[in-house]
Amino acid sequence: MRRYLVLAWLLLPLPVVVLHYGRGQQWLARDQADGFIKQARTAEQAGDWKLADECYREADKAIGKQDPEMNLRLDLARVRTSFHLGEAVAAIDGVDRLLDDVAMTVMPREFQNEARALAGRIHYYAGWVMRLEGAKRELWMEEAELSRQNYRLLSEQSAAQTGEAAGKQREDLEAAVQLQRLSLTELMARPLPKEGRCMSDQGLSEQMAKRRGERGKKPGKGEGDGPPANGAGTQRFEPGSGS
Repeated sequence: MRRYLVLAWLLLPLPVVVLHYGRGQQWLARDQADGFIKQARTAEQAGDWKLADECYREADKAIGKQDPEMNLRLDLARVRTSFHLGEAVAAIDGVDRLLDDVAMTVMPREFQNEARALAGRIHYYAGWVMRLEGAKRELWMEEAELSRQNYRLLSEQSAAQTGEAAGKQREDLEAAVQLQRLSLTELMARPLPKEGRCMSDQGLSEQMAKRRGERGKKPGKGEGDGPPANGAGTQRFEPGSGS
């Protein structure tokens, strides 16, 4: 009997060790990631996008590949910081890759809508800046079209809704359509919104042309390639002949 008691005493720490090096490590990693995420969100609110990006990077390292949903949320956060830091190409690539990820289909609708709204803004400002830079029509038009597709999907999903959010989505869709319709002269007469200025002065058109060739030669990504809904596409505004 004494032998069994001694053996039980020796084995007593085993579950603790297993927990520490198994689930315990996962919990510790999640706690570390949560700490970095809180710091990143505080930095975002303060407009310190560089610090926010660094914190999201550290959170991504801490969490590893053990939480796919958290990985996607961190990917979206990194796209957002890249956009505000003026890393236009990284933001464009990042948001396209995120929307193409099959794991997005099982994410909450709210998260999917947040990602599409950000994609709409990124492509919208990319198209605007590339037009001002004198990019070829087929190059900037794909950005404008990707923006329209994302905003159109969001608008269709909220068609039966009312309120400020639904109105904002319709306004965004209208703006994306007009980006294709306005002449270059009309566009130049409008001030580029502050949010889009981070994409300026970095030769975005040249970068996109070098990296992807003339992107207009291939169809745009995303959903909504069919005819636009009433009042939400080319049935209402025909693209102009702008530059």
